[in-house]
Parts: sequence; structure tokens; C-alpha cells
Amino acid sequence: MKLFTGAFMGDKPVVNMDAAIVKAAVDVAHAQGKPVFATRRTESVWTTRLAVASTSSRTPFHREQLHNRRTDSFQIPTYRAHPTLSLWTTIVPDPVATAHVVQSGVDQLKTFSSNGGPILFGTDVGFTAIYDTSLEYELMHRALSVSQILASLTTNPAGYFKTANKGRVEKGLDADLVVLDADPAADVRNLAKVAYTVRAGQIIYQK
Repeated sequence: MKLFTGAFMGDKPVVNMDAAIVKAAVDVAHAQGKPVFATRRTESVWTTRLAVASTSSRTPFHREQLHNRRTDSFQIPTYRAHPTLSLWTTIVPDPVATAHVVQSGVDQLKTFSSNGGPILFGTDVGFTAIYDTSLEYELMHRALSVSQILASLTTNPAGYFKTANKGRVEKGLDADLVVLDADPAADVRNLAKVAYTVRAGQIIYQK
């Protein structure tokens, strides 16, 4: 479950989700053994406090902004980052401001990763209409190596969600594979050039 605990409402200030609603949603998810993701946006530290107060220490937090273990002198428990850097290219009309916020996200992602924070790949599709992940990979590559980005797509999610039979190409594991058209080591954007998607040994997508 992913909770958007704070949001802009037109020209109004940030509107935060009621703490009782957050706790109720988290309780229902945890009762079914499901993790809860909370979006932490830069406009409100309250959203992070709200989510942390309602969740267990194993609950991950979404966004590259959570780059260290303290926010506004508030201790944050264990979390994961889903960098969605391409989002920032869509919401600010001024190119100079866009470059600034994108670079801020890149810097924070680099700091988070350098401090041992595991990265899980994610996008803001739904909030944005950027279905092509090429730009996301390009921006992530400013902070991470190609192998680190690949891990965010494969071994890191498998490890976090405790799916021991996924995340690697190895005998005996689930035959869940993505076949690319080109080598991402030559150009990280090639990670978006999917030729085949295989699930449980069956082709479910073909270019």
C-alpha cells in the first residue's frame, strides 16, 4: 500500500492526511502482512512524521528526498528510496528551477545510496504521463552506477520483499526475465529498450 500523506490542493497550502486515517490504513495492511509506503514530499516534514508515527520500523518510505536518517531533528526508522527524478521535470515551468530541483534530487539520491540506503526503482506514472523510463535511468545515472540501477530493478526489490526465488538469473529460480535490445553498460537508457518480458518461463510481452 502506498499512502500520499500530504498534497497540494490547488492554490491551498499543503493538506495533510489525518493521522487516524493513516493509522487505520497501516493497521489493515500490516494485518495482512503487507508493507506500507508513504510519500514524503519536501513541502512538509509533517507528512514523514505522520507516516513514521503510524508504522513499524520496517515500513519503507518513498522518495529520494529521504536521503539520511534525520529530517528536521526527527529520527527516521529504516526505509527505502524510490527515486522518481523525472517527476521534477514536469511540475516546474521555469527551466532554471527545474534544473535546480532535479540536481537536488540527484544529490540526495547519491547521498542516500552512499550511506548504504538500498534503492528500489519506481516512477510517478499516474501522477505523470511519462511511461518511457529512459529519462529516469539517465537522471539516476548521475548518482548511481549502471550496476546499482540494475540492482534497483532486480536484486534490491527481491531482497526487500523477501522473494528468494526472484531477482537473479540462476538455476532453480523463477524464470522471470527481461531481455533488452541493447547493452545498458554502453548506454544506461538501454534499460528501457525491452525486447521480451518473460514470467514463469512464458513470454508475456514481445516488442
